[in-house]
Amino acid sequence: SREFARRIGAKEEEAFFTGDGSGKPLGILAATGGAETGVTAASATAITADELIDLFYSLKAPYRRNAVWVLNDSTIKAIRKLKDNQGQYLWQPSLTAGAPDLLLGKPVRTSAYMPAIAADAKTIAFGDFSYYWIADRQGRSFKRLNELYAATGQVGFLASQRVDGKLILPEAIKVLAQKSAA
Repeated sequence: SREFARRIGAKEEEAFFTGDGSGKPLGILAATGGAETGVTAASATAITADELIDLFYSLKAPYRRNAVWVLNDSTIKAIRKLKDNQGQYLWQPSLTAGAPDLLLGKPVRTSAYMPAIAADAKTIAFGDFSYYWIADRQGRSFKRLNELYAATGQVGFLASQRVDGKLILPEAIKVLAQKSAA
């Protein structure tokens, strides 16, 4: 049951970020109906501290109250390497166990389904994710497949679940898009 939950959760997370609305949920990064672009980076392969600040303030104040950052690990690695004029790292990890790392005072979350830094990629999402609504149509169903794998002495299982998702207020989440390839 844990393995089913892990796999179903991973597929749902992927669809909630990258789904195009055709046989899947309409994802946060969808070109139409997804989050609005708050900032386009000056580079196709890098992010600056000023662009992070611009993204922060591209989100309207009411949505910043509950906003979080969502990035993939490679983007976090690039941001953690940013330094100020005195050579001090801008990123300050949490010193309290169980507390999230903060970037510009807001929690940072990771998702393997956020794109890495590359030309035309939407690499950072910042906003109030409570405006992304998820609808579970029915509970999970499991089917045991005894006969299908009987010849090899195995038992198969089939799990299914109907779920949908949509960002109901696109202005509540802003994304940073990398510059197009030259």
